[in-house]
Amino acid sequence: MRSSGSRVALVTGASRGIGAAIASAFVAEGYAVAGCGRSAAPDAAVEGCDYRVCDLADPPAIAGLVAAVVEAHGRLDVLVNNAAVEVDATVEETSVAQWDETLAVNVRAPGLLAAAAIPHMRAAGGGVIVNIASIDGLYAEPALPAYCASKGALIAMTRALAIDHGKDGIRCVAICPSYVRTAMLEQFFQSQADPVAALAGGVAMHPIGRLAEPSDIADLAVFLASDRASFLTGHAYMADGGMIAGHL
Repeated sequence: MRSSGSRVALVTGASRGIGAAIASAFVAEGYAVAGCGRSAAPDAAVEGCDYRVCDLADPPAIAGLVAAVVEAHGRLDVLVNNAAVEVDATVEETSVAQWDETLAVNVRAPGLLAAAAIPHMRAAGGGVIVNIASIDGLYAEPALPAYCASKGALIAMTRALAIDHGKDGIRCVAICPSYVRTAMLEQFFQSQADPVAALAGGVAMHPIGRLAEPSDIADLAVFLASDRASFLTGHAYMADGGMIAGHL
């Protein structure tokens, strides 16, 4: 069913965590929302989200996803590139296959999604691309070279898209979260020798005194996509509770 005049947002990696929170926030803001993930059904179903299965490592699937969303909803106003993979390994330990998957999902897919979305945004008079990057695109953590490299590339791509497509009325911004309280992060803490100490250490890294909630990132994404942020483009916005302030 086509949307009746609503703005349309496509959120990748919407099956859980930050992506599900972003999808939910856009629904609450009155958008028609399409989300995608690799799982057949979302781990965290978002009411009002048109969920679709898509392997973002597959270029033809990306083109098909955008075409199907526009066919179903009539337009595309906002693209949120949230889906990502992370490899916990040093550069010596990272395999060629892990490099390929990380760069395919974290860098190539956002670029191909933007390429597929931009003609529809241009035809509608403009749009917004929100890339979910990471503080690790600016500040490296141990044993994450592939992830850090991919997020640094995504930030650079954000600037490039903003320069190339500002004339089309299309803005591109990035959000750089630090530690966000998701099931994935909880699994990481639980995998440590002392989970309680690991959690406390993670919290202590943030001067604000807590970890981010998925809703913190979602609220920023909705704001950056809104007309209230109409002069903001080409930059990466920290959502890190002050974590890297002492490292600049």
